[in-house]
Amino acid sequence: MPNMTSSNGSQFKSLSNMTTTIPPSVFAAITQTKSSPETIAALLNEAEATHSPSPKHWNAKRVYPFWKTCKICLNPFQCHTKEQAKRNQYCSRACVPKNPGKIKPMAERKGKTVACQLCGKEVWRPDAWLRKYETVFCSRQCNGRVRGAEWAKHAHKGRAAWTKESEENFVSRMRGKANPAWKGGVTYFRKHGNYKPIKYVRCPEEFLVMARKDGYVMEHRLLVAQAIGRPLLRSEVVHHRNHDPQDNAIANLELFASNRDHKLYEAHGSPDPIWRG
Repeated sequence: MPNMTSSNGSQFKSLSNMTTTIPPSVFAAITQTKSSPETIAALLNEAEATHSPSPKHWNAKRVYPFWKTCKICLNPFQCHTKEQAKRNQYCSRACVPKNPGKIKPMAERKGKTVACQLCGKEVWRPDAWLRKYETVFCSRQCNGRVRGAEWAKHAHKGRAAWTKESEENFVSRMRGKANPAWKGGVTYFRKHGNYKPIKYVRCPEEFLVMARKDGYVMEHRLLVAQAIGRPLLRSEVVHHRNHDPQDNAIANLELFASNRDHKLYEAHGSPDPIWRG
């Protein structure tokens, strides 16, 4: 639809891209009246409700598109969603910068002039800001100088001031049983579902090739490795005879060369394990 001008002199700038169910003759009759912009918008909304192909829901406030009046140019414009109808106040971006907003005069603001704690320069601060902060600075530079002097008092506590000897001392005091979080060198890995957790223990140095990155290894694998006198291969599988993963007694453990052999033994009884406890 081309741009139109109402009889009161206001031009509809946003009608070229508008979508409406109002017939052109009815739309022209409404927009060319000498009524106020608010009245024209109300008449357009009434016409939208009358000519809408779907009836308005009983609990709905509006029929969309909904017409509002721009606060700057007083032109009616369309809102197509509930959020737009509640939020939008201007017909286009061109009208937004023309609204300077309300700026409260300094004489009406609650605050006072105070001196900068470092350089003594006087600055104005609101009363609410002064109630929140005890110290006042005129700039970030002054604030940074005061905070830097305070941080310098604690610089020796940071890692940057550590020596090689102090770091080694710290590691020795936090490793193994000396660590306050030490729980006896035992941890459990809990699986999802109805499965018992698997017990992990600290791995001795001679079997570290079997351990995780944190130095822990499954207890049943470590017991079998110690019994046969060598680390287990990744392909070798330790089987619990009674199918209880927490019963790590040597008599309850068997070693298979591969997971394939383990599954075949479970299903058919052969091949036999390469080691039995």
